[in-house]
Amino acid sequence: MHVQITGHVTHDSTWSAFGEFRDVLATDSGDLSLLGGQSLTSNRLLNVVFPGRLDTGSFALGRYVYGTIPNYPAAAVVMDTSFYASVPGGVINISEADYPPRPGLEPGLLKGALIFHAVRLSPRPGGVLLETGDTITFSANFAAHWFHYLQPNVSVILSGGGPLLGSSLVSLGQSADDDHGGRFVSWESDFDALAGQGFPYEVSQEFRLAAPAIGTFPLAPVTPRMYADPTQWPAAYSALYYRDDPRVALSAGGTLNVTKFIAPTEAYYGEIHGTLDAPLALWANDTTVTADTVRVSATFAIQLWPLGGIPTTQRFPSTTRKLGN
Repeated sequence: MHVQITGHVTHDSTWSAFGEFRDVLATDSGDLSLLGGQSLTSNRLLNVVFPGRLDTGSFALGRYVYGTIPNYPAAAVVMDTSFYASVPGGVINISEADYPPRPGLEPGLLKGALIFHAVRLSPRPGGVLLETGDTITFSANFAAHWFHYLQPNVSVILSGGGPLLGSSLVSLGQSADDDHGGRFVSWESDFDALAGQGFPYEVSQEFRLAAPAIGTFPLAPVTPRMYADPTQWPAAYSALYYRDDPRVALSAGGTLNVTKFIAPTEAYYGEIHGTLDAPLALWANDTTVTADTVRVSATFAIQLWPLGGIPTTQRFPSTTRKLGN
């Protein structure tokens, strides 16, 4: 990435360029592209946020609001200890977008150019950032390695008995081999994020499937002693843990319906999509089941990591923290 900066700061140098498309499974809502750049010799960073998949074309850049992920293209720059936020009037032109054939460990290549004006934000008491009169013009030509990552999409409804009822506001999903020929699919769900509770989430749930495939699978009733002994695991069952209740909830029947299954390879993601409808009994200890039975209705679309390893974003976690996302 060849970067030129004029105005309040002047700079002309070659930066490293990198990017990723965060593709939310089973929906176009929430998809996000991030284009980044970083000076090789100083603490100077670029982050371009683009809702959706960044593909060939010309796109206007708007105002970057510190601490948010905008629903329109915007950019931010860190110059040593100063933070600059884009103002309306910029543009990013993508001339070439060669994405990998499937999401996974192999990168594609994104080429293009961008130019925008940005204003310096100055901290005030209480953590507020206000615009100053200092501005820069940022322009760059880039050829960035581009990774296509899948993101889970899970919704959960709890009904019946138990200490928590309602619909999840946020859910994070993942999947892992169960080390006994099958697969665990799990998620953590937050039911009060809007009230500011946030992490750790209120429930953690999983189901086990001995031979993942498209189809409908009955969930077997499970006791705590069966759950603790892999030799007694049924082909399909579910378990749920509460953050604020010591009881474990284990399936007492129900159905798992897998609507899409793609096995992972050494280089590419797999996927598992479906629904879970299950009553779960709450156990006070290994032998005592309580009167409460919670019913879980869940819809899930979760990525299966490539067999070659879990993809890691080497640059964006630290970069986006510095940029306030």
